[in-house]
Amino acid sequence: MDADYTPEETDHPDLAPEGSPPKIGWKGMLVVLGVAGLLIPMDAMIAHGARWARSGLGGDIRRELEMLQQYGAIGSLVIIAAVVWLADPERRARLADLAAVAAINGLTLLFLKMAIGRPRPRFLPDDPGAATTFLTPFGTYPLGDPPVERHAWEVWGGISSHLWSMPSNHTAAAAALSVWLMTVYPRLRPLAWTMIGVVAFCRVILGAHYASDVVVGAGVGVLVASWVMHRGIGAGVLERFSKG
Repeated sequence: MDADYTPEETDHPDLAPEGSPPKIGWKGMLVVLGVAGLLIPMDAMIAHGARWARSGLGGDIRRELEMLQQYGAIGSLVIIAAVVWLADPERRARLADLAAVAAINGLTLLFLKMAIGRPRPRFLPDDPGAATTFLTPFGTYPLGDPPVERHAWEVWGGISSHLWSMPSNHTAAAAALSVWLMTVYPRLRPLAWTMIGVVAFCRVILGAHYASDVVVGAGVGVLVASWVMHRGIGAGVLERFSKG
């Protein structure tokens, strides 16, 4: 990743005079995948450590972590959009880019989750091999009572999100929102980067994901959001509608 936000030309430069999105590219994504690959053999050990640490969390601390992990989720997007709309009229058009970032990132994550098919850490106590299980579109995993073999893409089969551990959607959503914030409001860059790490930590410590899941989620979120913001996709759609 390149944390240098020197302004550069985009398809809609008039809408992004403040800064430019981080540059990750496919080479950067390969680095992210390499880090995730190194973490996979340690995921089970880290998950066990997170379970031990979680058992000692007080109620208030746990509720704070549960709240912080929602950064990037729909509620936070609505609040941020309302703040920008009311307090910064000059940047209202940038909310179209925020909507595009959230939509494209969400669809990308859904596809990847179903294609990878990794069981959540919750299965680890009963299935020691769960941490290294990747179903791909063809494998199945027993779910329910009595257990029934399910594919990760069987959304109608009652799989919930049990087989959607990688990538972490919450971390990807946090990364996507952070890319938007650091592009539109460059002074928020330190906070935006920090919040990605905070959400990733929360998802692991609360037992929702393995460490490699959040690394991949962060990488995908930054990659997708940077791609959308560089092209001003949301602003372009808004412009076409306004002229239509």
